[in-house]
Amino acid sequence: MVVDGYVAVLDPFSTEGKAIARDAPPFDSLPRGVVKKAVDRVREIKETLRSEAVEFDEQAVREDVLSFYLMCQGVASVSYPYSAESRFVTETTKALIMYRMYDLFKHGYEDLCLDAVRRSFRLIKLEGTRGVKIGNVEMPESDLLKLRDRALGGREVKDDRELPQYTPKYAIRWTDFALLLRHRRADLTKLYVVNGWAVITPRELWDFFAEHIAARTEEYITSLYERFSDRPVVSKTLEEVGKKIAELTPRGVERDRFVAPRGRLHPSAFPPCVRAALGGVGAGARNYAITVLLTSFLSYARVSPSGKLVVKISDFIDDISVVKDEIVPLIFEAAEKCRPPLFKDQPQEKANIYYHLGFGMTTNPRMSDSGRSKWYRTPNCRKIRTAVPSLCNPDELCRKIRNPLTYYYKKLAEKSREAGDLFSPA
Repeated sequence: MVVDGYVAVLDPFSTEGKAIARDAPPFDSLPRGVVKKAVDRVREIKETLRSEAVEFDEQAVREDVLSFYLMCQGVASVSYPYSAESRFVTETTKALIMYRMYDLFKHGYEDLCLDAVRRSFRLIKLEGTRGVKIGNVEMPESDLLKLRDRALGGREVKDDRELPQYTPKYAIRWTDFALLLRHRRADLTKLYVVNGWAVITPRELWDFFAEHIAARTEEYITSLYERFSDRPVVSKTLEEVGKKIAELTPRGVERDRFVAPRGRLHPSAFPPCVRAALGGVGAGARNYAITVLLTSFLSYARVSPSGKLVVKISDFIDDISVVKDEIVPLIFEAAEKCRPPLFKDQPQEKANIYYHLGFGMTTNPRMSDSGRSKWYRTPNCRKIRTAVPSLCNPDELCRKIRNPLTYYYKKLAEKSREAGDLFSPA
């Protein structure tokens, strides 16, 4: 049977979904069935969808929502924003939500779906194809038929029961597409807008709603990364789920959305605090700017560690030249630009930089030394602002994030969209 809380399996961010997550026990106390389901959500999606059914009782709804949040937190614990893993989770989530919408409509639960949609979009239903009005504007029947034909894309419908899926039936306030437009999950130029309302078919409704949940999932994973950067992840269950999803994530596959690049640094996307540190700072800010901020930011941005909990740099690279020839020279150059130069009166800071990279106190690290000390995470904006206020001169994007690395990945995504090209992982 379908229960009242079913809206939560369409929108885990709904009031009902958040209530289930809020009342959940610690992840390490969850039943193994929920842990398995968190990983199964991203397994071969066709197999997952074949096993889907419209019947959900109260317990099934609860387990589904908990598995969603466990999936997201597991990926965030072993990955970073815009990684292949986080992108894989958002796209499989979209496919699953779209199928559920289709399945519910097929079984006569249109009103339940619309209840979920109306939590995020202002929506009205259109009746028939003649005399359809939106506000005081009447739509020509010919336009509605053209929209139907466009939705069909030239394919012939063999079953008349399928035709209503392609016939315009709803209208959504076009301004409610803001999140989708920001994430490049909708194209305003392709929307048929009447009096401020975008006219769409049922199939487009399922697609737009699924894209909306995917975009919110992406933003949620990003917020988790920022939260985890403030404290270590200690849950064995999160690590287990994150590692298994990383193993299932396809590599080297063409993607139609941005995936943060590995293999080289992109200075044009650095946040203001990092650019300021690279330009050299005064005596009071030197140690934090060079040894804490630059060492962590540049190493994490260059290596982009994912697939397992971050412990040591050698888990992700096997060539010490990445450290010696790409990361450290930028740090040492910034140290030399300080006023006075950092190493002039504090030569021990050279060894301290390698210590923060996880190689112990040394000035000539080998890859076998990795793990002798902690590989320090990039500090959150709040910590930077408290420790060295002079480094924090936020721009517009800074006000939307809480960690310099998030800034870096978001800026790369923006540049990719502006240029019309897409990065993919090496």
